[in-house]
Amino acid sequence: MKKVILASVVAAVVAGVLGLWFFVRPAYKRNRETRAVEQASSYLAKGDYRNASLSARQALRIDPLDLEACRIMADLAERSRSPAALDWRRRIVEAAPTVENKLLLISSAMRAQAPPYPLAADTLEELKGSATNVAAYYAVSAELALRLKRTAEAATQYEQASRLEPTNELYQLNLAVLRLQSTNALDSLPARATLERLRASTNVGAVALRWLVSDSLGRDDLPAAEAFSRQLLADARALPDDRLQHLTILRQAKRPEFDAYLSVLQKSALTNALEIYGIAAWMVGHSLAGEAFGWLTNCPAKVRTEQPVPLALVDCYLARKDWAGLETFLEAQKWGDLEFMRLAFLSRAAAEQNQKLAAETRWRAAVREAGERLGPLNALLIMATSSGRQQAREDLLWQIAKRFPAQHWALRELERSYLAAGNTRGLNRLYSTMSSYAPKNFAARNNLAATSLLLKLNLTQAHELAKDIYSAHPEEAIVTSTYAFSLHLQGRTKEGLAALEKLKPEALETSSVVVYYGLLLSEAGQTNKASKYLGIAEKSDLLPEEKALVTEAIKRIGPRS
Repeated sequence: MKKVILASVVAAVVAGVLGLWFFVRPAYKRNRETRAVEQASSYLAKGDYRNASLSARQALRIDPLDLEACRIMADLAERSRSPAALDWRRRIVEAAPTVENKLLLISSAMRAQAPPYPLAADTLEELKGSATNVAAYYAVSAELALRLKRTAEAATQYEQASRLEPTNELYQLNLAVLRLQSTNALDSLPARATLERLRASTNVGAVALRWLVSDSLGRDDLPAAEAFSRQLLADARALPDDRLQHLTILRQAKRPEFDAYLSVLQKSALTNALEIYGIAAWMVGHSLAGEAFGWLTNCPAKVRTEQPVPLALVDCYLARKDWAGLETFLEAQKWGDLEFMRLAFLSRAAAEQNQKLAAETRWRAAVREAGERLGPLNALLIMATSSGRQQAREDLLWQIAKRFPAQHWALRELERSYLAAGNTRGLNRLYSTMSSYAPKNFAARNNLAATSLLLKLNLTQAHELAKDIYSAHPEEAIVTSTYAFSLHLQGRTKEGLAALEKLKPEALETSSVVVYYGLLLSEAGQTNKASKYLGIAEKSDLLPEEKALVTEAIKRIGPRS
């Protein structure tokens, strides 16, 4: 009996301990997670980015979808100019697809991509129906329009933002900035007066001064630029970039204190990797790459290994075209999350030294290192584009399209490239992929049928596909032209002509239709009529196979009057 009682007591104690463990453990983990996020926020506020990152990562090890930790990581990545910012913003949107989070993703995408900023444009398009009452949506739309040099559109967007938030001084300021760029004095003078008024604002005073400095520089009014700049630097909200702008003014004005001011900025930045990078980038951009390199190599050893300082050194090597030096520098490095960039720069160094095999091997390693991350893949895409590596660029676009099917911009960019190069086989592969991703996309399926017919690939399936799409969309001119060409290839030219002639006359002269209408008319012996349409087709942007069809048809009908 005693043994039974003892066993029961032990079992009860064990059950109690286990129960307490399962109850306490989640609370303990939540407490650790909360504490880590609080520490990360505190470090971030103090500018201690290294410890902010360590604390945020600690929270993410407990909960990979901790939104506040993700936001801190996104903020850190943006400040350090890391491509990872795009992935953090995407992760946040996937976990919490709010309008605000999507707008932050758009802003990040505009910094990460090159024109025409396809990810930003796609995300804005998604928000069209749900954010029409959000002023920030129009402000971000205006920023994209400005980046694309669509000034009138940007003004319209800012006006809409101002209507939604009439007391928001930032939107008033943005409108004034747009009007400031007008060549019409009736617009620019009131705009300048608005900025003068807003420089006293507690909310946007620093921003207004920033634009007044820029405007003065644009008008070569260096005394005014310097006066506004000094006023801005006296403001507690002045940024490191404002100090660099002042450096620009001193250099352009050939002021004797330029060297001393540059030295002051360099000394004050010695413990801040981001400020070091900013100063070095300014120096490289102002033909001082040699001086920048000398300064960077004399910075404290600890900060020289902290990103983005190694990137600043790479910029110096690139500016000086010191490919052997760049290779030696990079071979001794390890870049952690940015290892893919180190390998890509090593590839560039090898390519510039005509080491083709090494260049290709290192590039493949860079792509492998980028892995499944959109930000790094996008960064490599930009590098491939800028260095003219067409095949590498194409491969990266395919990789992005396959790994991130929602990134429709990658497929669109492939389409643009293939159309420009007249690569019909590439287009055929592309439209096949588009059709598999979106079976209801009749335009992609039609283009698949059309390119298959031109290339004479899988003709049985292509004929069937053309017929099915035409049955569902007989009113679409491009669909009708594909179906008519399909009928023609089957020896049913008269039926193809009959289908085409149901279209409106103006549709018959569009580039997607005129080739096939002219071709079928020539085959039907209507030479006079065919001549007109083939003449239009000759002046259109066509694929090589379409050009061959036009040339053949023109030969068939003989000289034109």
